[in-house]
Amino acid sequence: MILPKLSAAILSMALLGSAYAASSLDPDISIDQWVLMSGATNGAADAMGVCDEDLDKHRNTARAHLTRYASEHGARIEQFDAMFEQGMIEGKKLVTDRSNLTSAKGERLLTGFHRDKSIDYQIVKNALDT
Repeated sequence: MILPKLSAAILSMALLGSAYAASSLDPDISIDQWVLMSGATNGAADAMGVCDEDLDKHRNTARAHLTRYASEHGARIEQFDAMFEQGMIEGKKLVTDRSNLTSAKGERLLTGFHRDKSIDYQIVKNALDT
Protein backbone atom coordinates (compact mmCIF):
# COMPACT_ATOMS: atom_id res chain seq x y z
CA MET A 1 0.00 0.00 0.00
CA ILE A 2 2.83 2.40 -0.77
CA LEU A 3 1.23 4.42 -3.58
CA PRO A 4 -2.10 5.43 -1.94
CA LYS A 5 -0.28 6.72 1.12
CA LEU A 6 2.29 8.36 -1.10
CA SER A 7 -0.27 10.71 -2.62
CA ALA A 8 -1.33 11.99 0.78
CA ALA A 9 2.27 12.19 1.93
CA ILE A 10 3.37 14.12 -1.14
CA LEU A 11 0.53 16.55 -0.63
CA SER A 12 1.48 17.01 3.02
CA MET A 13 5.10 17.44 2.03
CA ALA A 14 4.05 20.21 -0.32
CA LEU A 15 1.85 21.86 2.28
CA LEU A 16 4.14 21.38 5.27
CA GLY A 17 7.43 21.80 3.43
CA SER A 18 9.28 18.66 4.51
CA ALA A 19 9.25 14.95 3.81
CA TYR A 20 9.59 14.34 7.55
CA ALA A 21 6.51 16.41 8.40
CA ALA A 22 4.36 13.55 7.10
CA SER A 23 4.78 11.74 10.42
CA SER A 24 2.08 14.03 11.75
CA LEU A 25 -0.37 12.54 9.22
CA ASP A 26 0.27 8.83 9.60
CA PRO A 27 2.44 7.25 12.27
CA ASP A 28 2.53 3.92 10.36
CA ILE A 29 4.54 5.08 7.35
CA SER A 30 7.02 2.42 6.22
CA ILE A 31 10.70 3.04 5.53
CA ASP A 32 10.00 2.53 1.82
CA GLN A 33 7.38 5.27 1.98
CA TRP A 34 9.93 7.59 3.61
CA VAL A 35 12.26 6.96 0.67
CA LEU A 36 9.44 7.76 -1.77
CA MET A 37 8.54 10.94 0.11
CA SER A 38 12.14 12.08 0.18
CA GLY A 39 12.30 11.48 -3.56
CA ALA A 40 9.08 13.45 -3.98
CA THR A 41 10.55 16.36 -2.06
CA ASN A 42 13.59 16.21 -4.32
CA GLY A 43 11.51 16.00 -7.51
CA ALA A 44 9.28 18.88 -6.47
CA ALA A 45 12.32 21.03 -5.70
CA ASP A 46 13.81 20.08 -9.07
CA ALA A 47 10.62 21.18 -10.82
CA MET A 48 10.89 24.48 -8.99
CA GLY A 49 14.41 25.10 -10.29
CA VAL A 50 16.71 24.03 -7.46
CA CYS A 51 20.31 23.50 -8.60
CA ASP A 52 21.76 20.02 -9.19
CA GLU A 53 24.27 20.40 -6.35
CA ASP A 54 21.47 20.95 -3.81
CA LEU A 55 19.42 18.09 -5.29
CA ASP A 56 22.40 15.74 -4.95
CA LYS A 57 23.09 16.85 -1.37
CA HIS A 58 19.44 16.28 -0.46
CA ARG A 59 19.45 12.80 -2.03
CA ASN A 60 22.70 11.83 -0.30
CA THR A 61 21.46 13.08 3.06
CA ALA A 62 18.20 11.15 2.67
CA ARG A 63 20.09 7.99 1.66
CA ALA A 64 22.49 8.24 4.61
CA HIS A 65 19.81 8.91 7.23
CA LEU A 66 17.17 6.49 5.97
CA THR A 67 19.70 3.70 5.43
CA ARG A 68 21.10 4.26 8.92
CA TYR A 69 17.62 4.27 10.45
CA ALA A 70 16.69 1.06 8.63
CA SER A 71 19.92 -0.61 9.77
CA GLU A 72 19.39 0.43 13.39
CA HIS A 73 15.90 -1.08 13.29
CA GLY A 74 16.82 -4.37 11.67
CA ALA A 75 15.46 -3.45 8.25
CA ARG A 76 16.98 -2.91 4.84
CA ILE A 77 16.14 -0.62 2.01
CA GLU A 78 16.49 -2.93 -0.96
CA GLN A 79 15.94 -0.46 -3.78
CA PHE A 80 16.64 3.02 -2.50
CA ASP A 81 17.48 4.48 -5.90
CA ALA A 82 14.45 3.01 -7.69
CA MET A 83 12.05 4.15 -4.97
CA PHE A 84 13.68 7.58 -4.71
CA GLU A 85 13.37 7.98 -8.51
CA GLN A 86 9.70 6.99 -8.37
CA GLY A 87 9.15 9.60 -5.68
CA MET A 88 10.99 12.21 -7.76
CA ILE A 89 8.65 11.57 -10.69
CA GLU A 90 5.61 12.01 -8.45
CA GLY A 91 7.03 15.15 -6.82
CA LYS A 92 7.74 16.73 -10.20
CA LYS A 93 4.27 15.80 -11.37
CA LEU A 94 2.70 17.35 -8.27
CA VAL A 95 4.37 20.69 -8.95
CA THR A 96 3.82 20.55 -12.71
CA ASP A 97 0.14 19.60 -12.34
CA ARG A 98 -0.43 22.35 -9.81
CA SER A 99 0.34 25.39 -11.87
CA ASN A 100 -1.75 27.23 -9.29
CA LEU A 101 0.67 26.25 -6.50
CA THR A 102 0.66 29.41 -4.45
CA SER A 103 3.90 31.19 -3.83
CA ALA A 104 3.47 30.61 -0.09
CA LYS A 105 3.15 26.83 -0.56
CA GLY A 106 6.04 26.83 -3.01
CA GLU A 107 8.16 28.78 -0.55
CA ARG A 108 7.31 26.32 2.27
CA LEU A 109 8.23 23.45 -0.01
CA LEU A 110 11.60 24.99 -0.87
CA THR A 111 12.28 25.93 2.76
CA GLY A 112 11.57 22.34 3.79
CA PHE A 113 13.74 20.98 1.00
CA HIS A 114 16.69 23.15 2.03
CA ARG A 115 16.18 22.16 5.67
CA ASP A 116 15.99 18.46 4.73
CA LYS A 117 19.16 18.53 2.60
CA SER A 118 21.21 19.25 5.75
CA ILE A 119 18.90 17.80 8.39
CA ASP A 120 20.47 16.21 11.46
CA TYR A 121 20.00 12.46 11.79
CA GLN A 122 18.39 12.77 15.24
CA ILE A 123 15.56 14.91 13.80
CA VAL A 124 14.91 12.29 11.11
CA LYS A 125 15.02 9.52 13.70
CA ASN A 126 12.57 11.36 15.94
CA ALA A 127 10.18 11.87 13.01
CA LEU A 128 10.37 8.23 11.96
CA ASP A 129 9.91 7.04 15.55
CA THR A 130 6.70 9.06 15.94
